[in-house]
Amino acid sequence: MKKYLGQIILLATYVAGIDQLSKFYAKKALLEENIGNSIFRLEYSENTGIAFGLPVPFYILVALTILMIGFIFYFAIKELKLNAKITIISIGFIVGGAVGNLIDRLVAGYVVDFIGIWKWPNFNVADAHIVIGILLLILFYGKINKTKNYARRRK
Repeated sequence: MKKYLGQIILLATYVAGIDQLSKFYAKKALLEENIGNSIFRLEYSENTGIAFGLPVPFYILVALTILMIGFIFYFAIKELKLNAKITIISIGFIVGGAVGNLIDRLVAGYVVDFIGIWKWPNFNVADAHIVIGILLLILFYGKINKTKNYARRRK
């Protein structure tokens, strides 16, 4: 189990690092000029809230993020086959994205967003990894849960 948790942490560290690097370059390149059109654009913005910019006090956001990271690890250990590559990837993506955004909040007090698609609110590399990780869990849950017959266990 330690081996697989180590792989998840390594992937999460990589995702958080790529996220921080992309935000660093976005801030330098996009502060004065946006790039793109009405369908796809690179546009610097600062998000002090949660998803879609919904306002939530800073200390609550930080506490919720830390609790969610702990819950994700607990869920993975209890419910998922840690030796499955898709588990490692999905949990690594979710945790790495959460850590990337947490670093922003702790350092700057806001999250840097810079990717815009059509009318969707701006997002960042961490957000994309969180969404991809969740989608992978949803799509492959039946193949990566610890019991082969989850429905019978629940009865």
